[in-house]
Amino acid sequence: MAKLGELPAELRQDKKMTQRELADKLHVFSGAISNYEKGVHFPDLERLINLADYFHVTTDYLPGRCESNLSSDVFKGTIAESKTIGEFICVFKQLDAARKEARILIMDEMEFHIAINRRNKKGN
Repeated sequence: MAKLGELPAELRQDKKMTQRELADKLHVFSGAISNYEKGVHFPDLERLINLADYFHVTTDYLPGRCESNLSSDVFKGTIAESKTIGEFICVFKQLDAARKEARILIMDEMEFHIAINRRNKKGN
């Protein structure tokens, strides 16, 4: 699990931003960003939410409480017949072991087709 401050620093660096640039976006002093990244201080709730919104991640991701860096908006998206991704995940978690294996095979097959389509588009 990441240490407090590592993930905000990593997200900022991935965007090739300086601490000053991020501070300007979040309307804080650059010293605050430095303190967040060093784990000296952690942002208050309002700034944590702003940071999560800016990087499109969850507030749980920033302090390393979860491994997924997906935005919470992803789970609100619909996948079929007005079923949300979040609802799909809740049902998926309740499946018995045999059904989960079948779902994993289906997911693997979908990922394979996505990779093939991407490769074919690059070839054209």
